[in-house]
Amino acid sequence: MVTIHFLDEKEGHYLFKRITKLLNNQHIPNRSTPIKIHYTDENALDIYLDPRDPVSDMLKPTILLFLAKHIIRTREDAWILRILETEFHFTDEDEQLQILSITQSLIEGNTENIPLIKGFPPREDMIVNALEDFFDSEMIFSYESFLQFRLKPYRELLTKYIECAIDEFKFEQEYQDFINQLRQFVKSRVSLFSTVHLKFEGERFRIYNEHYYELTETDMEQLVNGKAKAYLDAIASDLLKVLIEIAPEKIYLYTDSDDDSMNRTIQNVFQERVRILPNRKFAVK
Repeated sequence: MVTIHFLDEKEGHYLFKRITKLLNNQHIPNRSTPIKIHYTDENALDIYLDPRDPVSDMLKPTILLFLAKHIIRTREDAWILRILETEFHFTDEDEQLQILSITQSLIEGNTENIPLIKGFPPREDMIVNALEDFFDSEMIFSYESFLQFRLKPYRELLTKYIECAIDEFKFEQEYQDFINQLRQFVKSRVSLFSTVHLKFEGERFRIYNEHYYELTETDMEQLVNGKAKAYLDAIASDLLKVLIEIAPEKIYLYTDSDDDSMNRTIQNVFQERVRILPNRKFAVK
């Protein structure tokens, strides 16, 4: 038998009811569930497992995984915020919430640009492994003590996620600062063309003026060799350099790739000047 003592009576009762329902929903042909659970007057959850019964061994991982997911759902966000404040000294509430959101996104698997995270172990597995040691030994333990002292590997994993999230947060801040500088620079310039048409083809954009004349490589080189060249040198994208130098009043962006990073950057810099259209709408007149 495993006995888990709870400080929070409501949480103990909740887990008792949910695990009972979980076991009742298991379809075991021609026999009753070999695992029995009770909630005592001492705010303790008793779980009886018969180690000689193979069905008991089959159902135990279901209980452990449920407990692991409950711990993640009820404690993880608070732990992330505490680690942010105590280990990384982020005390601003708004910054904490932004980094928390990024951390959650990384944990959920939005890690295309961060290959390191793909090698991180599933956090449910780390909690299940810690719980399994107690269940295999049929121990009596405190739920709060288990959370505080037995989940160090899990919290270390959260810290790694947080470190990556902080890097993403700082990068986003730098990106927004840079975008704001570009916006102000565009607003200060006189537009060379009233309208620009951008057509995304393959891996590159083709640029047309308001008369649908396509700018050649020579045209674009001459544009970015103006007075603002020193400022434009800080911009990696040749396309963005040209657009900022032209500072058009309207940009018609023809593309079927809405998620492209350059599309987003153009929209962020030129904002209401940009109109997104599908490629089929483009027609040279």
